[in-house]
Amino acid sequence: MDQIDFFKALKFFHIVFITTWMAGLFYLPRLFVYHAKEKRKTKQYETFAVMEKKLLMYIMNPSMILTWIFGFLLITHLQLYSALWINLKLVCVVLMSIFHMYCARIRKNFEIGSEIKDEKFYRWINEIPTVLFLIIIFLVVFKPFV
Repeated sequence: MDQIDFFKALKFFHIVFITTWMAGLFYLPRLFVYHAKEKRKTKQYETFAVMEKKLLMYIMNPSMILTWIFGFLLITHLQLYSALWINLKLVCVVLMSIFHMYCARIRKNFEIGSEIKDEKFYRWINEIPTVLFLIIIFLVVFKPFV
């Protein structure tokens, strides 16, 4: 495999795993909105808990890890260590990862029945990944500060 094919493969997998991670980050807080409306110990409440757990464990967690791995491989391959735009992107990805972990904590609290925030709160936090995603895409496409 030559250098160009290797780069394209890294880029392909990075984009695939970003896409699946972001899909989960957009969907999980939306599930929290509906979950917060349900009464505890009902069948629907338990169904949301199962959906959230499976989304996080089987799609979001592996996608986040693989996004990071392929992202670092791309940075290494392209030797972008000192570019300001990539460092700003990394800051945003770290913030996205922190949001991911915060959502994991919320999910766990729903599972044990101790989550007390209302649906309005989840509607607001649902916008966090959107804002970070837009900033990240802007930085990647326009590469400001080069």
